[in-house]
Amino acid sequence: MTIKEKLSALRAIMERESLDAYIISGTDPHNSEYLPAAWKQRQWISGFTGSFGTVVVLKNEAGLWTDTRYFVQAEKQLKDSGIQMHKLRVPDAVDYPEWLATNLPEGSRVGLDSFCISVCDMKNLQATLTPKQITVVEKTDLLGEIWLDRPSLPNAQLFLVPTATAGKSANEKITMIREKLQAAHADYMLFSCLDEIAWLYNVRCNDIIYNPVAISYAVVGKAKAWLFIKNTKVSREIASQLSQEGIEIRDYHHLFLFLEELDKNSVFTVDSATLNYAVYHKLFTEFQVKEQESPIVLAKAIKNPIEVEGFRKACIKDSVALTKFFYWVERNIGNHLTEISVSEQLSAFRAQNDGYVEDSFTNISAYGANAALPHYSAIPGEDAELKPRGFYLIDSGGQYTHGTTDITRTVPLGELTHLEKEDYTTVLKGMIALSRCIFPKGTKGCNIDAIARQPLWQTCRNYGHGTGHGIGFFLNVHEGPQAIRQELKNQDVVPGMVTSDEPGLYREGSHGIRHENMILCIPVGKNEFGEWYGFETLTLCYFDTSSLLLDLLNEDEKKWLNDYHKTVYEKTAPYLTPEEAQWLAEKTKLVQ
Repeated sequence: MTIKEKLSALRAIMERESLDAYIISGTDPHNSEYLPAAWKQRQWISGFTGSFGTVVVLKNEAGLWTDTRYFVQAEKQLKDSGIQMHKLRVPDAVDYPEWLATNLPEGSRVGLDSFCISVCDMKNLQATLTPKQITVVEKTDLLGEIWLDRPSLPNAQLFLVPTATAGKSANEKITMIREKLQAAHADYMLFSCLDEIAWLYNVRCNDIIYNPVAISYAVVGKAKAWLFIKNTKVSREIASQLSQEGIEIRDYHHLFLFLEELDKNSVFTVDSATLNYAVYHKLFTEFQVKEQESPIVLAKAIKNPIEVEGFRKACIKDSVALTKFFYWVERNIGNHLTEISVSEQLSAFRAQNDGYVEDSFTNISAYGANAALPHYSAIPGEDAELKPRGFYLIDSGGQYTHGTTDITRTVPLGELTHLEKEDYTTVLKGMIALSRCIFPKGTKGCNIDAIARQPLWQTCRNYGHGTGHGIGFFLNVHEGPQAIRQELKNQDVVPGMVTSDEPGLYREGSHGIRHENMILCIPVGKNEFGEWYGFETLTLCYFDTSSLLLDLLNEDEKKWLNDYHKTVYEKTAPYLTPEEAQWLAEKTKLVQ
């Protein structure tokens, strides 16, 4: 079926159900960013492959709402589909709830799958549409009637992360949850976010590409804990080990049956920002429900010393893979390399590392003007060939059994213009500025975002994405609660948090530059003015100094770069061939 045929078939069902609009979210029942194939509903109905967006279908029109990362991509993928792009995170942006309230007449009915919308988003939608006399109708997934070859839920096997690797046992983590239950005067806490469940029970799986999580729910009570998952995914040995931690296995589809068994006077606590509305509604109609942020969000973000050491080891392995990769690219640049072929080669180098499981996201492999798209995705047969001129950008990462990595480097393949060098240097100045930042306890990410942007702002340059996101421990490459971006997120940056540092600069039709390291928040001192924090750079990989305009760097920036390169060489060279080590020595030589 073409996109237009899918829309037509959906509209026929909407007519039967007396719906004037139908919302297709970009998520699953677990508020996931990356989805198993069975829940890639937005992609199936629209052809848009980005990781963020919502599709709304009306009787005579349809729209996709997405943000600045995907404007160019969405414009291409939606061409001739009958779906119009609506821009978010730009001045005067109108999100889909407000757009529906403005464009639908009173008495309209808007349908959605309540398993695939969070409580928070549902309440916002209802609050926006109800004053306009527009009804929100909870429907099961209408796409199921026309998506005849829809994939089934994955059946990958569950496995455990040893306590020696995780730093804390599942039982210790469950005890922490029970302390929170007691403080909240509640009986049960229900979790639906997959990375939270994986962290809580020290379990991992391969249900979602790049994210080592299992499709599941979890409930922790005062005396018992439960994991709701397809039974075929759990071996007897794993079930026995989980049982020893006080965790009972129940079938994924039996959550509502389990809830029917409980005393109706029970009190549940849930995180309404992430829990899907269908489960929330079930709880709300049968139990007393208290809403609070999941205690796992912050606990998971503050890495313990064993986890931090795991990150350090993973970053050394990444440095080895990337050094071998760039050495290989430089020596093969005339051999018809393409964005996809070199991306595959990088993944192959990573796969040689001990403890490597998979990549942590799809490599963003972009040459020349394609790098001006921050979330560019090369298409087989249409990917660009690398030429001995201009910049090549590669944003990549790995999932290791002892840590997750995320790194971006932009490297020259030949002659550069003065503007390209100026942009390269300016972005590096921003990355260094955040790396060297010292700030007082209580600082939010938005308070230090401008530090990375200041060198760009001084020359009237900017970028449209955030500067930093949290990174999970052998978990999702994107996690909260912290974020370094211009918008306020009410979360302090505290010691133990691992965050990306990734300013960029993008000139459409010309080139794009991004430098990204992972940084660990650490305490740096305490005095009469308070407690002070800073960052330790975890990522190890050289920056190409031939792309720099050195007169734009001050002495502190040169010192940081020289010290960093010294560390990169010392920790990486022992794992390289003599030829590769000599090459890296040249790449990391002192700048004056």
